[in-house]
Amino acid sequence: MAKIVQAVNQYGPRLELKPTAQLDKLAEWMAMRTGVNKSEVMSVYQESSEAILWFCRSGQPVKIPGVGTFTPSINREGEILINFRADMALKNGINTPSVYDGEITNRENIGLTNAQYKEMWDAEHPTDLLVIPAEEEE
Repeated sequence: MAKIVQAVNQYGPRLELKPTAQLDKLAEWMAMRTGVNKSEVMSVYQESSEAILWFCRSGQPVKIPGVGTFTPSINREGEILINFRADMALKNGINTPSVYDGEITNRENIGLTNAQYKEMWDAEHPTDLLVIPAEEEE
């Protein structure tokens, strides 16, 4: 018996990510936009990481407007972590309709209900039918 997560993994919309933009490309882009030279931009980014770590180690969250907030936390095992909460402007900037230029696989399946996923799954997997618990049905 298959579960809804399997159907969503197979048929759900998925972003096709390009290679990660590394520091040198980011610094090059920032230098082009600001007029600051690339090596200075790279230095500021590298120091930003150290500054965030320094403040969080002292128990002080760090807020970078337009980027987000870095907050130290602790889990049940005593492991100290840094949580990141993206700034709303950053979230809204990517989630505005029609601004995403990347590829989306299964774009046509955006907004499908669990019942529609079940129909697709069951048609392709007749020997492994999808079971949707009553509380997950839409």
